[in-house]
Order: sequence, then C-alpha cells, then structure tokens
Amino acid sequence: MANQFNALEIIKMAMNVEKEGENFYKRCVEVNSEPEVKKVFKELQEDEQEHYKYFKRLLKIFDEEDKSITRDYLYEQEVNNYLKALVDTKVFPTDDKITDDIAHNLQEAIEVGIKAEKNSLLLYAELIDIEEDKNTIEALEKLIIEEKRHLIKLESLKSQI
Repeated sequence: MANQFNALEIIKMAMNVEKEGENFYKRCVEVNSEPEVKKVFKELQEDEQEHYKYFKRLLKIFDEEDKSITRDYLYEQEVNNYLKALVDTKVFPTDDKITDDIAHNLQEAIEVGIKAEKNSLLLYAELIDIEEDKNTIEALEKLIIEEKRHLIKLESLKSQI
C-alpha cells in the first residue's frame, strides 16, 4: 500500500479514532459516580459518537459519488487493521483492562483524555496536509474545532478537581 492515503482511507482512520474515543469516554461514564464528571464524560462520549456517524455519512457520500471505483478493500479486515495500526500511536487506550484502570482514576482519565484529544488534533492536522479532497479537508477542519472544544472541557474539568 502506498504512503499517500486516499480520502476514504483518511475517513476510515478518523472513524477508528472516534469509535475508540466513544468507548473510552463511555467507560469513564460507567465508573465515575460524581454527576458533574459523568456529565462531561457523557457529552464527550456522545460527541465522539456523532463524529463517527458524520464520517460514516461522508464515507457513504464518497461511495455514492463514484460507483466506478471499487472500494471494497477498505472494508477488508487486513486493511482495517492496517489503518488502525496507523492511528495506534494510541490516541485512546483500547485494552479493556487498561481502560478500566484509567477510568477508575479520575485524574488519570482526564489526563488520558487530554493527551488523546491532543493526539487527535495532531493526527487530523497531519491528514489535512496530505489530503487533496475538499470535502474531506472540510470534515477534518470541523473535527479539529470539535476536538479543541473537547480539550477545553477536559482542561476545565481538570482545574476543578
């Protein structure tokens, strides 16, 4: 596979990051008992879920725009694993035991969230640099704004504990 990614590969990478974020924040909601903390993590979980759905819709649009190009390879397990490996600079922890341990420690959960949001920002900024498709660039720019908002929420929560 080439070093340059096409728009669909970029969208698929972003979908993986968003799904991992949703799962991480969901676990943080489940294990924390303080209502304000749960509220912040729940909002982040729901945002990540919406981002995933947004990219899924964008992926569908790409599929509908050009039926002449087969993109089945993007859905193959090997390709999905390849894309996942690319973002496995560990934006979010994916191991259930590690996630549980982190989620049970509020300070650590916030720190991991902050680091993950920063890594997401870096990833999406890098992807913009290599992308040529206008729709994908716009989607990534919108997502960067959202990830910055997440970072602010987490920093605010950190300052309150």
